[in-house]
Amino acid sequence: MTNITHLKASRFKEAEEKRYNSELRKLRDEHEREFGKEIKKNETQLSRLKDNYEKKINSLEIDLEQKLTNVRSKQSQSIMLENERLREELQNLKKAHDDQVNEVKESQETEIQNLVESHQNTIDNARQRYMKEKMKWEEA
Repeated sequence: MTNITHLKASRFKEAEEKRYNSELRKLRDEHEREFGKEIKKNETQLSRLKDNYEKKINSLEIDLEQKLTNVRSKQSQSIMLENERLREELQNLKKAHDDQVNEVKESQETEIQNLVESHQNTIDNARQRYMKEKMKWEEA
């Protein structure tokens, strides 16, 4: 009887091991499938996040380039305006300088004329005195 019970126990043990191995394989396969599904799901989500991230980066780059272009345009416009203002200011300064030069020339010419007239008057006065003195000496 002990042989029979050992044989039964051995068969039962083998059947239990087979059942256990079968369940274990079944659970492993099921877990591998679930794990594979989760991996695919997470990889899909990760690739979607990467795509969204790339799109957002591209969008931000485009926005920044547009802003940079706008800033450059405004800067070049303000530079043009400043250059025009500088040109006008330079022209005004040149005109003012020319006016001052002309004023100085006129005042110097007037002064020279006054000096010439004064000199001429002095010469005329001296001539008249000379003539008076000469006439006195000739009469005497």
